[in-house]
Amino acid sequence: MTREEYLNELKSSIMSLTSDEQAEAIQYYTDYFEEADDDEKVMRELGSPQDLAKTIIEKFANALVDTKSADSNSDGKDSSSEGNFEQDDRRSIDALYFEFAKHEVHNLSMDFGAAEVALIEGEKYSIETRGLPEESLNCYLNKEGTLVVSNTRRFNLNFWSHDRRSRIVPRILVTIPGNAVVEKLRISVGAGKLVSRKICLSCHSGNINVGAGNMVLDGIFGGRIDMRCGMGNLDFKGSITGSVNLDCGMGNAKLDLKGDPKAYSYDAKVGLGDFRFNNEKKSGVCQIYNNQKLENHFSVNVGMGSVSIKIN
Repeated sequence: MTREEYLNELKSSIMSLTSDEQAEAIQYYTDYFEEADDDEKVMRELGSPQDLAKTIIEKFANALVDTKSADSNSDGKDSSSEGNFEQDDRRSIDALYFEFAKHEVHNLSMDFGAAEVALIEGEKYSIETRGLPEESLNCYLNKEGTLVVSNTRRFNLNFWSHDRRSRIVPRILVTIPGNAVVEKLRISVGAGKLVSRKICLSCHSGNINVGAGNMVLDGIFGGRIDMRCGMGNLDFKGSITGSVNLDCGMGNAKLDLKGDPKAYSYDAKVGLGDFRFNNEKKSGVCQIYNNQKLENHFSVNVGMGSVSIKIN
């Protein structure tokens, strides 16, 4: 394994951390390699990227605990005269954990607000949070077998204050079993960020919605999946079959799909944006109609944004 491969695997294994924390960790160990000037020795010393990732994640978790302790006096009272303000600080770094067996979940509905979300593969469905008060998260399995995860509740404005001693970015780690299959899939992101480490999740139908945030999905294989991208960015890798509606306002949507290009057709309405379907590109105000709609068909609306669909 080369140094670059080691660091790439390490970065993939610490996706539950915030972007700043990931950058800090990767920069630290990049410098560590440079100073040692012996890559094999460093890798033997540090162990596997996965083992090192666990140590890094624990380090940042302990840092949060230390921050929490520092904000309170030994008698448990707040060190600040603004008691309610500090109480909100402590509540916001609570850690929550939920888990569900693979066979219990038949549908998956995830709706995220301003948090950083990471999707990874594991043995069961589980949801871990940091920086979210308990009342800001809904997580339950309903009687239809739909696993609902939602944190759309508005955060206390103190969270974003520069006066706050410890500003902790709310984040959620969602674990999905390998080769999981659900009937219906819904993923929505408002102003937050959702990134998936390569997973393998199949669905019969789905709905993907991005507001002003960013979403990167790698490993979604579905039947009909409708997509909407407002002002944010959507990067989707996997496969889609059936009739699909894709709406893009001022954002950017990039689809990298597995399949036979000849088995897909499309219609498109383009405003001031750009639309690309494999090697075909359309820009500016135009409409494209296809008289021979195939079973796998995209109906695309582009406003001022950009849509790129690549099938191979």
